[in-house]
Amino acid sequence: MNVISFDIIPSTNEYCARNISSLTHGDVITARRQSAGRGRKSRKWSSEEGGLYFSLVLKEGLSLLKSPGTLTQLMALAVCKAARRAGAEAYIKWPNDVLAQGRKFCGILSEAVFEGQALKAVIVGVGINLSQKELNSDKPAVTLAELGVKADAEFLLKEIIDNFNFNFELLKRDGFEALRSSYKEAFLYLGKPVKMHIFEETVQGTAEDIDAEGRLILRQGKTLRVINIGDMDF
Repeated sequence: MNVISFDIIPSTNEYCARNISSLTHGDVITARRQSAGRGRKSRKWSSEEGGLYFSLVLKEGLSLLKSPGTLTQLMALAVCKAARRAGAEAYIKWPNDVLAQGRKFCGILSEAVFEGQALKAVIVGVGINLSQKELNSDKPAVTLAELGVKADAEFLLKEIIDNFNFNFELLKRDGFEALRSSYKEAFLYLGKPVKMHIFEETVQGTAEDIDAEGRLILRQGKTLRVINIGDMDF
């Protein structure tokens, strides 16, 4: 694992995108702080010292994936497993958050880099609340330290990347179906009422299933709706 570390940069994802030609598959960029950390829909991600902020560069094997979007779920599963081993009762909120006790401690942002029409790379950015003194978030948030979990950033990073790489090989070979049962076990909302924000639309229903492509199946009465992207509330 080749790690490039910074004290402070605007964003690890932004650094990767700007330097993608010189970075290689599997490179990991970390920062102690981000001055312009962001999540999905350009939401600000509070990135004060005490968290774990990193981006993973993926260039190889992307053509084998049916949907590069499943890389976000792959990373959520990797973080969830590592956090559980550290002692957190972690679980996944589809598609890109990891929570414990109803509060978010990890967000994931995957971004594709194209060269013309060709997919050149995918950057998977991760922000984990470890022990920051303040969390500026519009959603209920928590640090692992507040949960009584002592997690060393360097060790946790290695464990997450090891988990991801192992599952990435399965994903390339067998598709998301190979990880579906593990993901569903970590997704605690199956059978429960949820609210989905899909672009400008808000819909409600019951989380019925996660399909073989990692999509959320939402039951609305007798109708099943396949959700490719959206924000989930409950």
